[in-house]
Amino acid sequence: MKQYLTLAGCLALAACGSNEAEDAAAAPADVTVATPAPDTVTPAAMAGTYEVTLPDGTVTMQTLSADGTYEDRIDGEISERGTWRQQGDQLCYKPEGDAATEQCYAGGEPGPDGAFEIRDDAGDVNATVRKVEAQPAA
Repeated sequence: MKQYLTLAGCLALAACGSNEAEDAAAAPADVTVATPAPDTVTPAAMAGTYEVTLPDGTVTMQTLSADGTYEDRIDGEISERGTWRQQGDQLCYKPEGDAATEQCYAGGEPGPDGAFEIRDDAGDVNATVRKVEAQPAA
């Protein structure tokens, strides 16, 4: 059932800025501070509740918290908890437990309804994901 973690790469994350060092002497005296592009995704912006539908029809409600934790629920019951983090254009999940391994995923472009597909390394669809309003805890 680890596949329901596929929300992981749900958003296409934008890189902003350059890693190249600039020569301080070459910098102009009047410096304008760049504002991040509107599609730059932060943990706070990614936080929320998502409906994750697997190919077999199983629906998981996944809540990402801005503090880097997540919780999955199936039929209102907690099925998994753990931590998440952003790594480039992917989201990586590590379930609770000593034997748990981290898994990273990337997502596709959102459709007109905001839903998008998550694909595995082979290009197969793992899930369809859409952001929803938070559901009250059961």
